[in-house]
Amino acid sequence: MDASGGKSLRLTNDQGPDVSPTWNRKTGSQIAFVSGRTGLPQIYTMEADGTNVQRVTDQGYAVSPNWSPNGQFLTFSWMRKYGPGEPGSNDLYLMDIASKQWVQLTHDAGRNDFPCWSPDGATSCFNRTARAPTRYGPCWRTAPM
Repeated sequence: MDASGGKSLRLTNDQGPDVSPTWNRKTGSQIAFVSGRTGLPQIYTMEADGTNVQRVTDQGYAVSPNWSPNGQFLTFSWMRKYGPGEPGSNDLYLMDIASKQWVQLTHDAGRNDFPCWSPDGATSCFNRTARAPTRYGPCWRTAPM
């Protein structure tokens, strides 16, 4: 997009919302985003020109992707068990994009969301909300990774 707001390029054309795009700041060539194209929100990646779309999460309710400073990892909030009768909570996960292997970072009831990396990639901060009716809880920081 130029300074006047013109010459923008549409990157997605699927059913359902495609939201929360975030650049891989290290490579400058990948974008992670949330899409509801399969029903529930899932994390996807794509090239900067909209090609090579790949689904990163495979179930549940996944939101808030954020790239690590080195461009190797994504953190996101994921309720892996979601639906009627499922007691799941939103926890933070770390995924190695190359291998698609993930590690659960938080194990707390409630909603852990909006991960944000420290500039050196050693830790991240996030928002934790314990239970309804509280809308937003305090900010937290993970232990060094």
